Amino acid sequence: MENRFLTGCSVLLMLLAHSLVQAQPKVLSVAQWQQDVKALAEQMPKMHRSSYNKVSQQEFDSAVAVLHAQVPKLQDHEIMVSLTRLVAVIGDGHTRLTLPQDMAVAYSRAHSSTPPPADSSLFLNHLPVKLALFDDGLFIRETTPELMHLVGAEVLQIGNITVKEVLEKVRPVVHYDNEMGFKQLAPTFLVVPEFLAALGIADDSEEVVFKVKTRDGATTDIVLSSIPQFKQVYFVGASEALGIAAPLSQWNRKEKFWLHMLEKEKTLYVQLNESNDKEEESLAAFVAQIERIVTGFPVEKLVLDLRYNPGGNNHLNRSLVLALARSEQVNRFGKLYTLIGRETFSAAQMLANDLEYYTNTLFVGEPSGSSPSAYGDSRKMQLPNSKLTIRVSTIYWRDWDGDEKRPWTAPDIPVGYTSRDYLAGRDPALEAVLQMPQNNTIANVMQQVYENAGFRSATWVYFRAVQDARADSEAVNQAEKSFGEYLLQANKSPDAIAWYSHISSRYKEEAWPLVGLAKAHLLSEERQKAVAMLEKAIQLQPADKQAKELLSAIKKMPSKG
Repeated sequence: MENRFLTGCSVLLMLLAHSLVQAQPKVLSVAQWQQDVKALAEQMPKMHRSSYNKVSQQEFDSAVAVLHAQVPKLQDHEIMVSLTRLVAVIGDGHTRLTLPQDMAVAYSRAHSSTPPPADSSLFLNHLPVKLALFDDGLFIRETTPELMHLVGAEVLQIGNITVKEVLEKVRPVVHYDNEMGFKQLAPTFLVVPEFLAALGIADDSEEVVFKVKTRDGATTDIVLSSIPQFKQVYFVGASEALGIAAPLSQWNRKEKFWLHMLEKEKTLYVQLNESNDKEEESLAAFVAQIERIVTGFPVEKLVLDLRYNPGGNNHLNRSLVLALARSEQVNRFGKLYTLIGRETFSAAQMLANDLEYYTNTLFVGEPSGSSPSAYGDSRKMQLPNSKLTIRVSTIYWRDWDGDEKRPWTAPDIPVGYTSRDYLAGRDPALEAVLQMPQNNTIANVMQQVYENAGFRSATWVYFRAVQDARADSEAVNQAEKSFGEYLLQANKSPDAIAWYSHISSRYKEEAWPLVGLAKAHLLSEERQKAVAMLEKAIQLQPADKQAKELLSAIKKMPSKG
């Protein structure tokens, strides 16, 4: 985090260098802005659960002093950008300066209204485009209707700066828990012209030049000006611009929760976009509806989509966790899937934590945009003169996992999302789930997860299976043997050693795990350890033919050097 702080300081200095010598605030006086800086510096550390967890107090105080001294040389919007950076240096996804924008067009994951600033001149503008960082680059995802020919255009430069450099210039003002959170939020700052100007990305905030590669491959410069504030405006995306059908996941994004039965696939798709009740229906009542469908219809799979859920009230998650955990029908590996991604945040992350621990779900998609252990429950404070709103984390939520440094919930089945997918109306994550076999064995699931997400994720599937009271001991034992053989055949000696070491401690009176461990040591050319394991196996079961034959073969091997 020290590097992030230093980067932020360099951006602040760069911001000052781009300011005109005669620049000064106009909406508020120098004294008023300096009073706001002082109020932020005094109040925010007192409100935050652990202000100096990721930045030292000395570093924070130094940044405050620099900004306080430079206020007379900055314009109002430059001060606002500097305040945003000062708040972001705290280093968590909930602590932020809420940008004063028209919420009808701007991105926000706040669940409560934000008071307006003291003066309407402090409202920030929005360009007539919305951007997204796909796996293959930064693209224009949506535009106002007159610019719909630009939907799907790749952004190559903003001003004269490449996208890679632009993203690093904007990084210090973005509030995020992990890199996925940054990928989600960074594009939302790149459509605010005042930020582009203050950070030295654009020459000014009146007109911003984007160099783009359009869908037909042509490279061109486009000049963008802000859309009128608080006027009726809407954005169109790929489905409108290209006349294609929107994927299922985009049907009802503004609904807090909804479901759809895919009858042909016998799959119940449930999308939870906000962990809050509706005015006309509680989340618990919605969950009861899910249970009725699962018990009344031949549901082979249940897909819970949390990819567009930035949070809400985490206490309301309980009804859903209980319903899924107690479902005899769907709480099985290969039947229950949770889609996650960069916008899975806050209460949605806590729901993912609970599902990971209490159910047999498999996660599909991207890593989540929140850390499983994270600061949250932000509370508002207003600066005295500008009336800008700061949201400050007040609680630290600790994950069930002992590793508090886990950056995110990693998918068991990672599935990316490209601009080509978006422009084709595809949902690769949902497609991947629908292609999964309906009656998967524990052994097959473990191997599939291992190939996609590695040893830790595969063994977590196993541990959950073992701890399930419904577990078929024969199926578990088959998975233990099959997974070990798979690791040996794939020549994954470190993982095979770790696996058979655990299994041999589980079956202390059986020889076969020790034989497997001996084979794993042989892969690592640890002959003496292999011999020791085989001798121990023969002591346990003197008639074990495989152990005897392998030990005899090892002893006949020529010694090295």
